[in-house]
Amino acid sequence: MNVPAPVRTLLDWHQSRRASGIPTLTTLAGPINLAMRFWRSWANPCPVAIVRMAYTLGDLATTWVANALSVYPNLDHARVWLARVTNQSIASIIQNTDRATRYDLDQLWRLLPTDPHGPTARVARMILAAHATGAHPNAAGFVQELSVDERTAGPIDVFRGLYGLCPEERWPVLLVTSTAEVQPGWFIRMISFLEAITTAVPEIPVAIAIPRTEYETVVADASSRAGAMAREGLVTIEGLVESELEARLRESGIIPLPATATLRRLIGDGLADDVAQAFVEAARTIRNPTPADAESDFRSVHEQFLFEQLESLPETAGLFRPNVVLPFRHGTKALEADLLAGQLKIVVEVDGGHYHLNPQQYRRDRRKDVLYQRHGYLVLRFLAEDVVEDLETILTAILDVVSLRRGSSPT
Repeated sequence: MNVPAPVRTLLDWHQSRRASGIPTLTTLAGPINLAMRFWRSWANPCPVAIVRMAYTLGDLATTWVANALSVYPNLDHARVWLARVTNQSIASIIQNTDRATRYDLDQLWRLLPTDPHGPTARVARMILAAHATGAHPNAAGFVQELSVDERTAGPIDVFRGLYGLCPEERWPVLLVTSTAEVQPGWFIRMISFLEAITTAVPEIPVAIAIPRTEYETVVADASSRAGAMAREGLVTIEGLVESELEARLRESGIIPLPATATLRRLIGDGLADDVAQAFVEAARTIRNPTPADAESDFRSVHEQFLFEQLESLPETAGLFRPNVVLPFRHGTKALEADLLAGQLKIVVEVDGGHYHLNPQQYRRDRRKDVLYQRHGYLVLRFLAEDVVEDLETILTAILDVVSLRRGSSPT
């Protein structure tokens, strides 16, 4: 998606401060969902660690580290760092650490010319020890081990340690968001945690998405450090208002307008310009379809709009991918899911009414559903017209299933 030029300018300026080693917290004040979309788009292709309703500094560190461990080859980072500080070849380091026991690592660490208890040294050792036992480094384990050692700064040292392994790497950016209801003082507490992170590792992009009313409360105390940081890093986020969306719909000949509940849901979530355009196009194909629309079964515009809307929600951002070909066949062709949450094994299918309600296609869809279920996927089917006319119900159903799957997932 396109980030508005004024917003991108401020985000780029904040990043230039970070590159100069200046601790900088970006405060995205406005609709949280829209703030999240802009932050993720600006950060692309760097991964984004979204922390929703954290309560401790450890919560922030665990989510950020989990993203780092899943994206980057940290074993390579640890080996390169160890080769550099010990002035050995990579080949020698691989040989010495590939099947190293805890005792072997103890001996190697005693010879380090750098502080063996420093954050980078400790993180590197944890990565190498996990590799030696065939385990995958665990984010919660990193935070817990560093937090119980009095010689470390706990969760903050996880940020220091991983960044120290490879300073030039673009590690995951961090975004803290909230639910609709938060306890008084939550944002101030989070800002104080984020200040500690930006002070320890200024180069890592860090942001908090905060409703405008909550922002005003935070900055009301001119003497507080949290208020000063929030003001200094302010980026105002604004989406389309209801009258602007209604005007676009009318200009496209969409009369009567879609359901009021749908429009209010879109506006309430924070409506970006490109999402509004996708919605208008989806509504047009329902109200004023062309022969080409009917021939294509409307699928692309409604799938695209629903995908964009799911990308706007903290609960589903980055979870679904469109038009994913699965590794099993339906008839003579590979099965393709309209929207797929692979991690949770959820499939969302968007069906055009004119095409999918004939008997032949109805039977075909049921056979596809059985095939999905046989492979462990939970399938949700919605009519394309309901994506426009009853968006609230569709999003509620998807979020309920996502919550159910996450609750039962071992991860």
